[in-house]
Amino acid sequence: MELKILLVEPNDSVGELIAKNLEREFGAKTIHYKSGAEAVEVVKKGEYFDLFVVRNNSEETADHPSEAIAALFLNVIYDDSLRTPLIVIGEFEHTYKKFAMVSDRLRIEELNRLVLKALNLKKEEFSHLKLPDYIPFPINYFYLMNLSPCDVYIKLAKKSGDEYVKRLHFGENFTKESLKKYEDLGLREFFILKEERELFMNGLLTQSLRNLKKPVSIDEAVVKTGDSFVISSDLIKSLGITSTCVAMVDQTVHQIRTQITKTDKLGSLLRKLLDNQLSYSYRRSYLICLMSYTLLPKMEWGSQDQQSVMLEKLSMVSFFHDIYLDDEKLLKIMDNEALKKANLTSRERDAVLNHAHQAALLVQSYPRLPQGVDIIIKQHHGVSNGVGFPEVITAGISPMAIFFVVIEDFVTALLEQGNEPNFALILSHLKLRYQLPTYRKIVAEIEHMLTKK
Repeated sequence: MELKILLVEPNDSVGELIAKNLEREFGAKTIHYKSGAEAVEVVKKGEYFDLFVVRNNSEETADHPSEAIAALFLNVIYDDSLRTPLIVIGEFEHTYKKFAMVSDRLRIEELNRLVLKALNLKKEEFSHLKLPDYIPFPINYFYLMNLSPCDVYIKLAKKSGDEYVKRLHFGENFTKESLKKYEDLGLREFFILKEERELFMNGLLTQSLRNLKKPVSIDEAVVKTGDSFVISSDLIKSLGITSTCVAMVDQTVHQIRTQITKTDKLGSLLRKLLDNQLSYSYRRSYLICLMSYTLLPKMEWGSQDQQSVMLEKLSMVSFFHDIYLDDEKLLKIMDNEALKKANLTSRERDAVLNHAHQAALLVQSYPRLPQGVDIIIKQHHGVSNGVGFPEVITAGISPMAIFFVVIEDFVTALLEQGNEPNFALILSHLKLRYQLPTYRKIVAEIEHMLTKK
């Protein structure tokens, strides 16, 4: 039995995450629409679906008004006397009570539970459908491991069909350098048997965490943490917030904070982070943490203990704020002018406009998160609703969000200039852009940091 599910989710990244989960967990064929009106027309034409999973409503933008997606579906269910179950993502009320609801926080486990309940099915019925015989994992997932937790294969495409050849045996030692040789040959993925997926995930978590904690030089530590940053970001996007993902993220952020607060060689650390061999997203997030650690004491926002809590908060913001932007060119778009100049597809533009809002929703289901992280993430481009960029810089966001906005702008300009940055040019840009008093104070502290003897 193949389930056919109609998904309506305006955000491409979130929709892709949900669709992948439904395919992985239930073997479902998921038809994804961004528009409720378009999806309802398909239903009205008589196309059959086992289940509807829809967002409560879309966000209002400058180009499009908000769309009451869930209400559209309940109306067509009522008018056409459909018996198709409906799951609504986000808070929603309607006089016709024929729907289940999963919170805006979108815990994947909660959604899966509601799917089973809506279809009156048991989890065991899908255990054989979840995964193909061989599961792909990016080679970089192995970077922090040195012992194969299971047999590992590469895929060879042949006329007679794909052939899987064993390259690493269970218990075999390997190094990051040996993995690079496969990548140099054009390989990007290894494969494991679906029966050994849990074994692999346990090995990934255990070995990666152990490797991160090993005492090494600061340069090596920065590289290792960079690998962990990329792995944990990818895991969150593909699996949602699971215990494995949480453990990886927590340790990654902890390592960044520890390296920043314990090292007495911040200059060396800065030079390493300007090295473009590391991922752009990681370098920018790390530098935001470094700048926050340096400047927080100047903001007079409380005691040393309170500043430590603020650094923890800003570290989590720096990890998650751009998690839905995969491409470096999208990460560099910081305002409406840059957005207009960029030659983006509609999907890329949607990702840029909505990434702050969607990341804020994601972290709301993250366990033990410092209070207010979601607010700072939502406001990190200067708008209170997390959608798009402001036409005019205002003080209508939280003080810590203002702090983050200026720091990220400085760091982005710093990375753009490379190993020999022109600080005078960067400061000129910041002074021109941020003229309100609440912003100017932060710019002044950056200038003082750069010019002091």
